[in-house]
Amino acid sequence: MKKLHHILAAIDFTPHCRNALREAARRAALDEAALTAVHVMDEFLVHELKKAMACDQATIRADWTQKLQKFVDDSDCGAVTAKVEVRIGHAFGELVEACQVHQADLLVMGSKGSKAEPHRIGVIAAKCVRKAPVDVLLVRGDARSPFKRVLACVDFSENSAKAVQCALHIAAQDGAALDCLHVYQSAMAMALDYGGMVPPLPAMGDEEALAAWRTELANFLAPLMRSAGDVQVSQEVQERVNIREAIMEHAAATNADLVVLGTRGKSGLREMLIGTTAEKIVQHAQCCTLAVKPDAVVAGVD
Repeated sequence: MKKLHHILAAIDFTPHCRNALREAARRAALDEAALTAVHVMDEFLVHELKKAMACDQATIRADWTQKLQKFVDDSDCGAVTAKVEVRIGHAFGELVEACQVHQADLLVMGSKGSKAEPHRIGVIAAKCVRKAPVDVLLVRGDARSPFKRVLACVDFSENSAKAVQCALHIAAQDGAALDCLHVYQSAMAMALDYGGMVPPLPAMGDEEALAAWRTELANFLAPLMRSAGDVQVSQEVQERVNIREAIMEHAAATNADLVVLGTRGKSGLREMLIGTTAEKIVQHAQCCTLAVKPDAVVAGVD
């Protein structure tokens, strides 16, 4: 993975995004990258503030820029100096435009969920994962750094290789262990999983197929591991009916604090842009996630 050059941190002034900002600053320091903290104000809010305060938009933007700067200053970002930027408009569209204007290669966001679903990410974060033109790192509010164990999901695609390289880069920087996991479905498993109505089943014990997949995984990873250095890397293959649950259970069992997965970027449809399995993992994982986009991905529009 190439070093990052410009990182954007999306700020909504919640404790969760403060943790995300710290992680963005840490990654920026490790890669000597620029860091910009971006807050997007809703147009309706700005309109109401203009009426209530009897002032113009420029004054409101300046006021909130000061608030954003104070938030950054109070967030203990270490030696990294973050620029601040306040935008006005729709959150997703403005974040995408900011990524393009700054030629950012990583968007870092907090993952706050809700009281009913504390591990489910917010609407804007989910949309950025699906459609933003850059890799998206979602940082949990209780996440600790540096990462100790990174899980890379492997499906043998070109972007899966990119995801492994990103995971390896982070593991090397953080001194973390790296697990490379491939979950496959046999023809029987895929038939059972039709419609997603069947609960996960244990491995079916086809040792010959398992050995073949292990060989394919080793061959796939071999050229990627040439730059592994001192990173402790493990390779695992599982046969399961439900791939998403297998990945999430593995992450929980190994205490992974970061899951890295490639996204497909093949169409503008919500279900196909990152793949349903990847989207469900990002939506429900109880640890931080990094969604790695294809090199030629283009921001989606509604």
